[in-house]
Amino acid sequence: MGDQHFDEATAILGDARLLHPEPSLLDRINLLFAQAQYLAKRFEAATTAFEQIAHSTSPWAKVALFNASAGWLQLGDHARFLTDYNELEKQGGDEESRASLRLEEGLMQAAKGDKKAAESLQRFIRDFPKNPRVSEAWVSLAELAFHFSPPRLDEARRNLARAAEAKPTAAAAERADYLMIWIEDSDGGNEDKVIELAKRFVQQYGASPFTPEVRMKLAEIYYRHQDFANAQTQFEILAQHDPDNPLGEKALFFAAESAMSSMGEHSLDQAIVLFDQVVRLNGELRWAARNEQAVIERKLGKPQDALVLYDEVLKSDAGPSEKREALCGKGDIFFELGGSDPNNYQRAIEMYDQLASDKNGPIHWRNQALFKKALCLEKKGDRTSALAIFYKVLEDEARPDRRREVFWYYKAGFNAARLLEDESKWESAAAIYEKLAAAGGSRSEEAKAHLNHLRLEHFLWTD
Repeated sequence: MGDQHFDEATAILGDARLLHPEPSLLDRINLLFAQAQYLAKRFEAATTAFEQIAHSTSPWAKVALFNASAGWLQLGDHARFLTDYNELEKQGGDEESRASLRLEEGLMQAAKGDKKAAESLQRFIRDFPKNPRVSEAWVSLAELAFHFSPPRLDEARRNLARAAEAKPTAAAAERADYLMIWIEDSDGGNEDKVIELAKRFVQQYGASPFTPEVRMKLAEIYYRHQDFANAQTQFEILAQHDPDNPLGEKALFFAAESAMSSMGEHSLDQAIVLFDQVVRLNGELRWAARNEQAVIERKLGKPQDALVLYDEVLKSDAGPSEKREALCGKGDIFFELGGSDPNNYQRAIEMYDQLASDKNGPIHWRNQALFKKALCLEKKGDRTSALAIFYKVLEDEARPDRRREVFWYYKAGFNAARLLEDESKWESAAAIYEKLAAAGGSRSEEAKAHLNHLRLEHFLWTD
């Protein structure tokens, strides 16, 4: 049982029963059997066994009645919990045991989202005001206030203050310090304070089950502040100390992203190594990691190596988003190589055509692919076809069944207007700028400025 080999423990106890032990030893075997079932989270079997012991002449009857009460709480049978609790009280159960059960009632209700949780916890505080675990009830009430919709942050803070006044247990202090991080984070006012609280938590509670989550929050804030060195350190510590934690793969991935964004001398090489570790984990982020490795190879001036990585993604079981990334990356490489070999422009167009033909893809991928295809056509000297593609982005974006996408929409619009101005088609260019100005996006003012300049310079004002 100490090693959590519960099936083996119950088998040994079964063998012990077959040896026909004396009654006192049999009582102990039965109690151990019920405890093993409980620890194995077989609450129905455990509670049934505890009930049998509780209603026998066993010297462990009162202990079993206490455990049966806890079992009914686990099973969500509040009526039978109260029956056993009241029986324990009649039998002269000590106050500590009764208080513990009442607190467990409130804590379990809180964990299950039961609306009665707050009432149970407040009743425990009222009935057992001197109990050492009153602080745990106040912390749980603070958690309930925090998770309320919308969060009641001031109430949560007040409850944590009451917990602090009640000489908190180690468990209460740990949960309170953990909760305060998320309260301050939700308040959104002072991320430096969140950093301070998170750093203090990981220093004080290194072995806490909450530490990985707190370390992830700390790393994310550093990353958001572009403190990539500290972000990478926290991500790597999380990945190394908790490799089996669900956050481990994500932490390793963002450690690589942090290295990639850093200005360190060997940061890109380090990022490639970290991304490779992500790939070897064979988890959800492995193909995203391959795509990021390809981006780094491009930065290092190794386009052929990047193409190999993109092809690996495209031939794999990667999801649609990773494959779109790889297709676009391949197209971009061929476009960049077009300066030395114009045939690469056609290869790039083929990649962008595949990307644009994905009818289920987000509109920004389609618009990006069309825009870049138009640039390829312009490089090949086919300015008429390039203009037609730019127009296609502008026209399709206006469809009512599509979500507004402005980044590539503006890029296509400004490039279309540039081509028209190059051909002295001032009125057509002005019409494009007018359309962009009316779009109401981030570059509307820029479009208005171009429009006014064009009208002044070429006398395009109308009544």
